[in-house]
Amino acid sequence: MKSLIIATTVVAVLAPSVLADFYEDASGDIFDSGLSNLDFLGAEITNDGDSLFIVASLNADLSAINWGKYLIFIDSGDGGAMSGPEGNDPFNNPWGRRVSADVGINAFVGSWIDGGGGALGYLWNGGGWDETSSGTPDLSQAEMGQITWTLSLDSLGLSIGDTFNFDLASTGGGDGDPAIDLLSTDVVQAGWGNNSTSPMAFSYTVVPAPGVLVLAGLAGLTTRRRRG
Repeated sequence: MKSLIIATTVVAVLAPSVLADFYEDASGDIFDSGLSNLDFLGAEITNDGDSLFIVASLNADLSAINWGKYLIFIDSGDGGAMSGPEGNDPFNNPWGRRVSADVGINAFVGSWIDGGGGALGYLWNGGGWDETSSGTPDLSQAEMGQITWTLSLDSLGLSIGDTFNFDLASTGGGDGDPAIDLLSTDVVQAGWGNNSTSPMAFSYTVVPAPGVLVLAGLAGLTTRRRRG
């Protein structure tokens, strides 16, 4: 009984909080002020042992507007789709949107909120894009301007301990549309018919799940107690 009390106390004291990483973007940094549903205000990212959770905040009531396309770009540093004349993908993404970067993109998610929303995930295989997953973004907080994606680490080619650069982009519904807003820069993009460029300026490290840390601590405590 005493061991159970000690173990319970350790869980209460040592269990770490799940703290999100926050990333801010300026409001109004878009070339068309009428597209507030595509104007990022910020995002937060967390993870557990299996999934990455991304919550994006937009400058509008998304439930009232009910349209928008949102892209996620991930560079884990292991090579990927490169843009430009010397690259293997003109715009670093399988949707053909005019969004380029100077780094290789390993994983891409294209999503939409029209008609209840949906998402498609892709991984770079060295010569092209493989579709890895599909899903529906959580729009339960759309009235507050929030979209939440739950993405498996496997579908993004990520593991615990990996650090990756990333960006979020909003865009229109047609092939060749540029980024309307990019989360990681306040630079206003050039507009319809022009290319847009992501600096991929934000990074995130996939941390061990809190439960794993607690269990590891308890295992050590139990071992020490038995040996004593």
